[in-house]
Amino acid sequence: MHDKGTEKNAEKVLRLVSNGTASTIGDDFFNALVRSTAAAMDVRYAFVSEFAGVRTRVRTLSFWAGQGFADNIEYDLTGTPCEEVLAGEVRYYPENVQAYFPEDHGLAEMQAESYLAIPLINKVGDVLGHLAVLDDKPMAPQRDLLFILKIFGARAGAELERKHAEEALQRSEQRLANILASAMDAIIIIDDQRRIVLFNRAAEKVFRCNAAWAISQPFDRLMPKSFRDLFAQRVQSVSGANATEHPLWAPGGLSALRADGEEFPIEVTISPLETCGQRLYTIILRDVKERVRAEEKLREALQQNVYLQEEINRAPTVDHWVGKSKEMEAIIDYVRMVAPTDSTVLLYGETGTGKELIARAIHQWSARKDKLMLTVNCAALPSELVESELFGHEKGAFTSASAQRKGRFELADGGTIFLDEVGELTPQAQAKLLRVLQEQEFERVGGTKTLKINVRVIAATNRNLEEMVKAGTFRADLFYRLNVFPVRVPPLRDRKSDIPALTNFFVSRLQRKLGKVLEGVDPASLERLMSYAWPGNVRELQNVLERAAIQATGPIVRVDELLMGATSAAASEGHTGTLEDIERRHIQQVLEKCRWTIEGKLGAAAVLGLKPSTLRFRMQKLGISKPSFRSH
Repeated sequence: MHDKGTEKNAEKVLRLVSNGTASTIGDDFFNALVRSTAAAMDVRYAFVSEFAGVRTRVRTLSFWAGQGFADNIEYDLTGTPCEEVLAGEVRYYPENVQAYFPEDHGLAEMQAESYLAIPLINKVGDVLGHLAVLDDKPMAPQRDLLFILKIFGARAGAELERKHAEEALQRSEQRLANILASAMDAIIIIDDQRRIVLFNRAAEKVFRCNAAWAISQPFDRLMPKSFRDLFAQRVQSVSGANATEHPLWAPGGLSALRADGEEFPIEVTISPLETCGQRLYTIILRDVKERVRAEEKLREALQQNVYLQEEINRAPTVDHWVGKSKEMEAIIDYVRMVAPTDSTVLLYGETGTGKELIARAIHQWSARKDKLMLTVNCAALPSELVESELFGHEKGAFTSASAQRKGRFELADGGTIFLDEVGELTPQAQAKLLRVLQEQEFERVGGTKTLKINVRVIAATNRNLEEMVKAGTFRADLFYRLNVFPVRVPPLRDRKSDIPALTNFFVSRLQRKLGKVLEGVDPASLERLMSYAWPGNVRELQNVLERAAIQATGPIVRVDELLMGATSAAASEGHTGTLEDIERRHIQQVLEKCRWTIEGKLGAAAVLGLKPSTLRFRMQKLGISKPSFRSH
């Protein structure tokens, strides 16, 4: 027989909990559940929980503590009566619960005497959390009340499952929103009436309008006729019995309209989407004009970076200008006069005299000092690439022109360009250079668009351009355009008073470079340096000192005749003749010592401090050729 009192009590519990939770969901449901359960079962504490990220830790969703709600808590399951409940078991301790779990300090703080809890399980049998009641007095066993508690535990499990699904959906929607917001392509969704229902951040930028204005607007406002026709074809292809759900991709040939009416080229993908019985279309659109512009800016930045790195690695600065001879002081005063102007400067002088250093000084003393100065060694460029290097080329201009490239003149716009060994330019490049000097304009190789620039030209040569004009190998009109302000840079043998200062300067730099203690050169070495003709000029002096410093065993650098490649004694023994005779003998001696090897670290070009192309040119000019060896 059923106990009438127990049955009435169970009905009371059922009614109280049902009335308290019937019309609520979410946090309100859990609050109502624990409050009603505590009141119906006449216990002090009731709470509902869920796992806190791991299966060994839980957090409460609502906690009723006597007269009101307590703050939610998070705790580890180990050593608590909840541990077995969260493993899927019902646990009931009618009295003396603290004795069973002495390590659970929470039970002691609540003065808990009794405990009853059931797991909350979803529809596939997974434990999601638990519903627990505790009291500070013994809890009599009531089978019907436990049955009712399980009923509401099932309801709580369903609500907790719904809560988790809703949170997962919110996370998914947030991830989707973040993806849409961060996408570089414009993403637009339109309904079957062609009205916009989604408009991401990239679309706002591409179409120059905000999403609030675009939503509900007809997308036709942003589609020219060709785009509308393509879209109509796509709609028709997915509406019949043979409907296809594959996206349509149009990589080019279409355009769209910005909100301000500007038409721009696009590539677009149109995909049909069926959701909630409604046909939608996802349009992913890219502004090709912006992409081309961005790619061009990236190429330009990379190209400028390469040129700047080259300049940093190879270019000396004005601070490295050493020497107080009358000849060099006159040069400094002379170039200071022309530096503030935009006049073209032509520097004459032998290889290694410092023409590039003077060009850099002119640039740094001009109003263009904050702009780029680019250096082009015309002698080092293959004849077929000279025009491309100077003036750039269009994509497809020649076999290897896989992309458009800006030339040195275009990159130096607003700054200065230094054309070293200008006498080596091809006739075609001379003609284009003449036009740049006259009109400040040119076309890229393979292009038809005329580009305007503002570049100051400084040129340098170790050749006699006037003789080349007479010989017909250099344009007379270009020579006169370049020769606006000629500056002759004297060779080192004409300013030997600079040799001690240059020697000290180079030795101090070598001390840092080689990591050796170097105090200078001995008097005999300095005398030897002063008596040498220096056909390679300052560059040769620098290289001779570096070789001597490498071999130095103490702080004093000694330069012997072998290191110099020719002896001052030989000069004193009557090796007379023209400068070309002296240069010819010296180059030939170095070539013989290097076994006629020109390139490489041990080659004659490195010994002489020359570039291999320059050495070959000097050999050709001086009539030096490698002897042929025959076996006997």
